[in-house]
Formats: sequence, structure tokens, C-alpha cells
Amino acid sequence: MFSKPFFLILLASLPFYTNSLTICGVSVPHAKSSPISRSLDGIDWNLDFPYTSAGLTPEWSGNDGAFYTLPKFVHHAGPECRASLTEFYSCCLPEKGTGATLDLCSSFTSHYPEGWKGSYSVALGLNPLELLFNPSKTSFKVQNLNENPTLPYPPSTFDVITNSLSVDYLTSPLKIFNEMHRVLKPNGLACMAFTNRCFPTKVVPIWKAPFTEENHVKIVASYFKYCGEEWSEVGVVDVSPKGWVGERDPMIVVVGRK
Repeated sequence: MFSKPFFLILLASLPFYTNSLTICGVSVPHAKSSPISRSLDGIDWNLDFPYTSAGLTPEWSGNDGAFYTLPKFVHHAGPECRASLTEFYSCCLPEKGTGATLDLCSSFTSHYPEGWKGSYSVALGLNPLELLFNPSKTSFKVQNLNENPTLPYPPSTFDVITNSLSVDYLTSPLKIFNEMHRVLKPNGLACMAFTNRCFPTKVVPIWKAPFTEENHVKIVASYFKYCGEEWSEVGVVDVSPKGWVGERDPMIVVVGRK
């Protein structure tokens, strides 16, 4: 028989499914309240950005373009996680055929709903062949954000900006998040999704110290916090598939509302 304190601790650590959670104004029916989704509760932000340049320099810091010269056409999350991310995007993307979207660090998939495409949907990434095969784009742009973090778009261009499973590779995150704010329309959304898979030598070292979802949430939230622009709201969406940790990968999205 569990003691009462142990039972309460165990109960507090479990994810709870509700009819729907609303994060940054987005209603997400399959989101859950969990320790991960509450990672930012009560956080005491420092006056200054808490990470150093060393913490943002990967073990393998060579040319990213060379790393992605050959197309890979591989998925970086399990099928259940990809499906959950797609379901999340169905909650926040504009209606099909409308709106402007920008998918950063894109590839042959943006994980958007099948058949979805906006009136202006840009896939920006490193490999032209993978981008060419992305079904959700209306155009694509080859750009290495770690070499050139300036986004080549006018202010207030996009309704939604996404980054699926690559925010952990950004070496100039504050500049990129500042640029995202610039090119988003007023009230626009920036959605940074990640799981627990990565290329260990390519992620920034702070991602591995420690390698937990709670730490990853705080890292991405700090990019919003310290990028030099004011976001009206920053929230965390836990859309990890059902099942115990170890049985499935997590799927977490840190969302910023301009």
C-alpha cells in the first residue's frame, strides 16, 4: 500500500487529459496538463540571457550545408509523435488555401495536415531536393540559419512560423527569434516543436545539460524571452502520445504569440 505522500507525488507527476487546453489562444484538444507543460510555472527569469556562446557551439560545428549536402529523407520522430504534431498544427494553422506560413529548418515534410497548403507557404531549409518534395509549400528557400540568421522577408509577412524538431540546432537563436517576431503579423504564432531525438554532435551543448524535456522547454522559452522583442504570451503544449515514458517519444511545442 502506497503511503499518502508517495501517492500524491505519483499523482502529481502523471499527465492528465482534459477535453481541451488553450495555450496562447490556441485550443488543443489532445494537449495534456503535465509536469512538462508546467515547466515555466513560477520561473524566475534572470536579467540577462543565461547561456554562453560555448553553450551554443555544437561539438561538430562545421558547415551545416556540407552536413546536409546529400538528402536524407528520414524522419526524426516516431510515427505516433509525428501524428500528434500534425494534429497540433491542425489547431493553429490558417484554413486551407489561406494565410501565410514559414517553416524553418524544413525538409521533405513540415508535418502539416495532409493536403494542407496556405496561400503563401514557405519551406526554408538546407537541402534543395528535400524542400522540393515538401508537399505543403508554395515556395522554398535554401538558407543556412546558423550562417545567416536574417530572414529574407518584409515585416509582418506570416501568420504562423513553425520549426519542427530543429530548434535544438540553432547557434544564433536570439537573432532568429528576433527575426521571427519581425516577420510575423501582429497576433501571429511561432511554434517550436521538439522531441527527444537528435544528432548529439550537432545540437547545442545546453540541450544536453541536462537532456530533459523540462530543460528543453526552459531553453526555448528563454529564446523568446531574451530575443530583444516582447512576445505577448509564451506557453507550452505537451502533445506527447499516450503511454508511459519509455514506451513512446515525447512531443512538446513551445509557442509564442506576437
